[in-house]
Amino acid sequence: MAVRRALMSLVLAGLVTTTACGPSGGESKSAAPEQKVDQRLHDLLPAKIKKSGRLAVAQGNNYPPLVFLDSDNKTVIGMEPDLMKAIGEVLGVKVEFSQTSFDSLIAGVHAHRYDLAIQAMLDKPERREHITFVDYFKTSSSVLVHAQDATEIGSLGDLCGKSVAVEQGTAQVDDAKAQSDTCRKAGKPAVKTLVFPDTVGCIQALSTSRADAFVGGTPTVVYHAGQSGGKLKEVGKPYRYLPYGILVDKQDTALVKAVQGALSKLMRNGTYGKILKTWKLSSGALDRATVNGGAA
Repeated sequence: MAVRRALMSLVLAGLVTTTACGPSGGESKSAAPEQKVDQRLHDLLPAKIKKSGRLAVAQGNNYPPLVFLDSDNKTVIGMEPDLMKAIGEVLGVKVEFSQTSFDSLIAGVHAHRYDLAIQAMLDKPERREHITFVDYFKTSSSVLVHAQDATEIGSLGDLCGKSVAVEQGTAQVDDAKAQSDTCRKAGKPAVKTLVFPDTVGCIQALSTSRADAFVGGTPTVVYHAGQSGGKLKEVGKPYRYLPYGILVDKQDTALVKAVQGALSKLMRNGTYGKILKTWKLSSGALDRATVNGGAA
């Protein structure tokens, strides 16, 4: 078993590099047509944004296929940057992206270091003290393991005594802790939670067998499983369906309306659907752009 694990680790080590790269050729380009400016929505923007003509947006670069690096290892691509660019076009401003860590998004938007942020963040009530969410995608969480371990690990309930990789600041950190508590109450070994600053670290830990499983958003779990050539497998049923939301400071009510209006327009004119289809994410499409639409 040890030899088998070692060989598997060597094979999977290359996955981290592979999955950090985007699709080749035209697949990395959005199918979204250029949008016309909606003057009414543009007029809702804060004066500083209208004056500068720029919308500062915080994002990540390692959560494929929502956001990740193209084959040049520099260009950030994915559903989220495509969607934000289209929203910017509707609002008549240029979107300027900044890379930041997931767990600094809320503080960054609340402190107005960024006008908006988008990085696969679940719209959860406890995150709304300073932030308003404009929801753009419905999702769930899933478990990713080595294919050879799929018969032993089939759900969160099978993680007692196992090492689990999760990304810092995400809901999956809480999931791992809750499952660990459940294990201990049942007289079983606790979950060994390994918290990493990004998804790359999580996949690296799984690929080198430092972790037995990765618990993350279903879209990225499915993506990594598909990129692994059968070496990694999503197990069990996805759980906790909630929307991802674009982060806006709670006090910027006019900006919330502008972003919601722009997203609604993209939904009506078909651009939203085209972007999701490009990244094979159509199953997560929302019918409308809700505000704070996650479970209360």
